[in-house]
Amino acid sequence: MEKKTDEYYIREILKGDTGSFSQLVERYSHLAFSLSMKLLNQREDAEEAAQDSFVKAYNSLSSFQSSSTFKTWFFRIIYNTSISKLRTRKNFEVKFDDVKITDSEINYTENAIGQLNSEDRQKYLQIGLERLAPDERVLLNMYYYDDFSMEEISSITGLTESNVKVKIHRSRKRLLQELKFVLKDEVISIL
Repeated sequence: MEKKTDEYYIREILKGDTGSFSQLVERYSHLAFSLSMKLLNQREDAEEAAQDSFVKAYNSLSSFQSSSTFKTWFFRIIYNTSISKLRTRKNFEVKFDDVKITDSEINYTENAIGQLNSEDRQKYLQIGLERLAPDERVLLNMYYYDDFSMEEISSITGLTESNVKVKIHRSRKRLLQELKFVLKDEVISIL
């Protein structure tokens, strides 16, 4: 069966074919859950946020404008829904402090990561990402794993492009700092 574009399904939905929405749900359900999970880090909350995001997207579909892709528009809904859910948790605080890490520490960590096999590298990167704050983790995931451009991340998060660049840079430095500790702990446990 030929895959139709998002725009095709949106037109069909707006004409009254509500069943066409299931095609968008099928296409984006994994991505919706994945982004929610990266922010919320709890399966039940992520599933609820993803589901809420689909409901919000369906109810707001008439306001969708083709100035961005449906995927970018929908990811902004998921992001905002997940952040709102995250803010309802006690003791949640989004902060991007300056990270103090020297050039030699960056080189050491990058060299240590480079010496790992692919499987171990993925394992340690995942451990490092899990140690980051949700907002840091999701920005790195959107840029490096989901291949969103700075402009698209800006549109999704509501941050300026320059702010996105700064936050991604700081998040990378924090990830390197976390990896340094994870790798050091691993070396110590081997000895």
